[in-house]
Amino acid sequence: MTLLLALPLLVVAGHLGVALVQRPQRGLLALAALLPFDGLLQVVPGGESVGPWKEALVLATVLAMLVSPASARRQEPVGVPPWLPPTIAFVALGAVSALVTGGIVGVWGFKIGFFYVLVPLVLWICPFDGRDRDHLVTILMATGFATAVFGLAQQVLGPEWLAAAGWEYNTAIRFSGGLLRSFSTFTQPFSFGLFVTMTLLVCLPVAMADHRRPRNLVFLLLSPVLVIGMATSVVRGASLGLAAGLLVLMVWRFRGLFHAGVIASLGFLFVPATVVTAYFSSSSLGERTTGWSTIIDKVTDAPLGNGIGRTGAAAEKALEVGADPSQVITLDGPGGRALYLPDNQYVKTVLDLGPIGLWLLVLVGAAVVAHAVSVSRRTTGSDRALAQGIAASVVGAAAASTVSTYLEIFPLDFYFWLLVGVLTCSKVASRSTPSPSAPEAAASRPTSVSSSVP
Repeated sequence: MTLLLALPLLVVAGHLGVALVQRPQRGLLALAALLPFDGLLQVVPGGESVGPWKEALVLATVLAMLVSPASARRQEPVGVPPWLPPTIAFVALGAVSALVTGGIVGVWGFKIGFFYVLVPLVLWICPFDGRDRDHLVTILMATGFATAVFGLAQQVLGPEWLAAAGWEYNTAIRFSGGLLRSFSTFTQPFSFGLFVTMTLLVCLPVAMADHRRPRNLVFLLLSPVLVIGMATSVVRGASLGLAAGLLVLMVWRFRGLFHAGVIASLGFLFVPATVVTAYFSSSSLGERTTGWSTIIDKVTDAPLGNGIGRTGAAAEKALEVGADPSQVITLDGPGGRALYLPDNQYVKTVLDLGPIGLWLLVLVGAAVVAHAVSVSRRTTGSDRALAQGIAASVVGAAAASTVSTYLEIFPLDFYFWLLVGVLTCSKVASRSTPSPSAPEAAASRPTSVSSSVP
């Protein structure tokens, strides 16, 4: 009987494997569509046992890339993007630090910090064509809306219903000043809020650039649902990132966002005072800044870094699988000494990898934005708008990183590197040609996606 059940699964797996080898891009699109719902495994019986499915699919996609046919690979050479050298240096520094740190802490520190750097490698060899890029935007729009709706539904269902369904208090179910923090289909509110922010910043420019397309028009009309859904997560970093990214888009090209901001500000006047108080409570920020000032001694004692994985989510995971507690950084707290969670990507990086690591991190972010700006100047239509959205999302991530360890929050780490890789996918983006004149750009907009297929 077991064999009879296994045979159909093997047949399906074989077909999926063939499809993945034919076009490894399918693996990345599948990840982009499924990762926002990975948190549902918390309430699925035996869900934790299949938790590593995402890492397995990434590795399978890398292997498929190695044996993929020529039709799936890049057909012409591409120049070295400005973010590649600092990224290589950053990964190399992380690898050296992991070796020096050693043990479970070093392994988990490097894995959580750099595993998804494999994603732009796949896109370098097997880039998305115009249809893939369009599908990616559609996926983000659909998943962003779906998760926002479920986040809003959680406010109606309440914490008791969520606990009865299998989610746990103080992990998924959290509160801020008595206000339930929606986490939607994610493991925590932080990943939910930041994901919706990223979705808005990437997709709004694409939708506004071609607002007559039904898909884009629907997204524009439904975008307030995403904003409200993000707000229910009570993740201040998400709000900060959204404000920074929208400001970039507003100044750069999309003046219409200013009018939307005015309307949103007027709507803010009708928000209950209890919600405003919970959202803008200063206690959380005060606790973080106190920790940052306390931890400064760790930086001066180890100018080359204390070792990757000694703080944050990486250290937390390492302790869960049996790491020596003496290998992680702890601070005194109300309940005694506890693992230090910096809640700041820059503080975490300088603690783990020292000032050199922090410099490389900032350099990577700046180079990605510079590359996105360059791509937007040499492309038209949806490709141009997508590049602008990627630039805005990176700026938003940089702002959110001041109050969160952004690159440690799953699945934001995957999407960050996915969008970095997307910048190398357009044929037009790889050419050193001047921007087309206004008439040429206007004429090319309706066919920009199809004309950019390699």
